[in-house]
Amino acid sequence: MSKRYVGKDMLKVDAESKVTGRAQYPSDLKFDNCLHVKIKRATYPHAILKDLDINRAKNIDGVVDIITAKDYPNLNKFGLIIKDQDVLIKMGEKMKFMGDALAIIIAETEEIALKARDKIGVEIKKLEVITDPLRAIEKDAPPIHEDLSGLCTDYLKPNLNQKNILVDHYLKKGDVKKGFTEADLIVENEYRTQHIDQLPLQNESGYALYDDKKDEIKIWAASQWLHDTQADVAQSINMSKEKIRIIQTAIGGAFGKKEDVSVHIHLALAALHTQRPVKLEYTREESMIAQSKRHPLIIKAKTGVSSNGYLTAWSVEVIGDTGAYASSGPAVVHKGMYHCTGPYNVENIEGTSYAIYTNNTYGGAMRGFGTTQMAFAYESQMDILAHKLNIDPAQFRYQNAYITGSVTPNGQKLGKSVNTKRTIESVIDLAKWEGEINK
Repeated sequence: MSKRYVGKDMLKVDAESKVTGRAQYPSDLKFDNCLHVKIKRATYPHAILKDLDINRAKNIDGVVDIITAKDYPNLNKFGLIIKDQDVLIKMGEKMKFMGDALAIIIAETEEIALKARDKIGVEIKKLEVITDPLRAIEKDAPPIHEDLSGLCTDYLKPNLNQKNILVDHYLKKGDVKKGFTEADLIVENEYRTQHIDQLPLQNESGYALYDDKKDEIKIWAASQWLHDTQADVAQSINMSKEKIRIIQTAIGGAFGKKEDVSVHIHLALAALHTQRPVKLEYTREESMIAQSKRHPLIIKAKTGVSSNGYLTAWSVEVIGDTGAYASSGPAVVHKGMYHCTGPYNVENIEGTSYAIYTNNTYGGAMRGFGTTQMAFAYESQMDILAHKLNIDPAQFRYQNAYITGSVTPNGQKLGKSVNTKRTIESVIDLAKWEGEINK
């Protein structure tokens, strides 16, 4: 395999179609007699829906219909790992973030659908908006999800509000107390990262139609999890998976954002409801509001090191803001915690990580599943330690770097392709680093 591919120029299979413009993205498709779909979304990030008045909107010329939860009372929740996302918010239930869907507007043109969307009246009862995960785990914080107790364990600290903790994970390697006792220097810091949008060039969009001969819904939309999306659409609208066909179009960038269901379920409902082709395309604003982001993490790191610059202990607490829904949150905080020490050898490690519900836009996959956020923390720790020890930061990293046979925080023994030291050597050479490393 390596002789065939590694180090050789390979033809990218879709390069020609993209360069020539023949690649078919969802917005490039055309269907005769096509209707346009828009979504009325939450008017407040945390509120009970008291009333939804669609009469004025429905009477606008060119509006075909407006779907609410009342029309489909048996819809099931959806989601990547945990089914906690609402297809449409029901009367008397809560909006949990600004991207929650209240109604599906179907019209002859996009302009009419937008006009109707703005005419829908929404009456709400406002609740406290929780944007800080630390506030979410305070004892008196209101629960974001009334019907979920999360997946946390009995190890949780008793002073935390467990109702807003989606999951917790734990890590232990060696004896961290012993490691800190052996340390000549201990550095403790807190690091915070922010929401980041993946910002693919192509916004979420797609078409759908209902084939009455086959009793089948066809959806043309991009997805990074084709079969999972198919299954999620099917279960959410109570159809068998074989009755949902998703035709993969060209993906105009994703970077994790298109792992989550976006237009698919609303398109399926609109197509089934009208028996005509339907189109739904998000604006950039809607994509920013309604679809997943990179998780903001609060990382509390405590690191012990000997006077000659060898790491002796590392403890970490990771608090991940998963937003209103789980999406990839359980996996992101888990993987992030496992990478708490980066590519550096530490015999004694202890870690805890939480995914916390808030009223923010939900966090999902984005290039690295928590490892990118953790790199900011552990590399900052390494720089601070090197500075305090008056050791060249390259040398400090080099002498602690993984080698073949190193054991990761979660107990994985590295058997091959361990090139950390070689990488540091190459970086030093390319950067014309003034210091020297002791090999």
